[in-house]
Amino acid sequence: MFKFIRSLMPDRSIADDLNALEPEASLPQVLDLASAKRVLVFAPHPDDECIGCAGTLTLMSQNPGIEICVVLVTNGDGGQHSPDPQMSSVRIEEMRHALKVLGIHQLQTLGFEDGRFLSDKALSNALDSVIQSFQPNWVFAPSPMDYHKDHLIVSHAVTQLCQRSASVEQLIYLESWTPLPATHIVDITGVMAFKMKALKEHQTALKYGDYARAVEGLNAYRGLYLGFDRFAEAFVVQNLERKDLPQLNLKRLSALGLDLKRVLGRSR
Repeated sequence: MFKFIRSLMPDRSIADDLNALEPEASLPQVLDLASAKRVLVFAPHPDDECIGCAGTLTLMSQNPGIEICVVLVTNGDGGQHSPDPQMSSVRIEEMRHALKVLGIHQLQTLGFEDGRFLSDKALSNALDSVIQSFQPNWVFAPSPMDYHKDHLIVSHAVTQLCQRSASVEQLIYLESWTPLPATHIVDITGVMAFKMKALKEHQTALKYGDYARAVEGLNAYRGLYLGFDRFAEAFVVQNLERKDLPQLNLKRLSALGLDLKRVLGRSR
């Protein structure tokens, strides 16, 4: 596949980038959950935790040696076009019920305005306070390649803070609005029913999008890595404990993807 793509490229620099990337273009590894001890999950909105990692969280919640806390960054009031304070309280309660299905009982809410918060000192301080207080060794966060503005803001802030944190060993980017160039997967076949049940607790969100169908399809597709009739969640994992390990350059990969789209589109 890489040879075919390179053959279409008049721009030598892009082909050179692909040559450098090719050794990294291998199938995702199975994420070993054994080293998880204190797990912090940053969800920009109610339902992001279910879409991106509910199956993995369910598996970890079954281990009494793992403590899990989910942080809701916004108030979930519907965004900048139609904010509704009543919707906020309803969605937070729905999220509590969803987490209970997953076996999780710790939820912190930061209360930033849905769709109307900025990448500023107030956000960074609030996120940093949670990280410093909880001292996680694993952090789940939205991807820096996500299409949703709120997700991108949270991803950028969490990434910077985790890179400076002494406790965080793994920063794990989850799939929400945007599929990822996955480095790792988790087999969630045995807990897929819990994930779908938890997602159905987000009744408000389900009025505006067929998330249940989309999530089931995405996790079934990711299950192809594991064989027949499997469901999986996919992640990009940054190992922050081992500085000697090669790190996936997401910024470079994203830019390369845009160049590929431009070049391949032009070659038709």
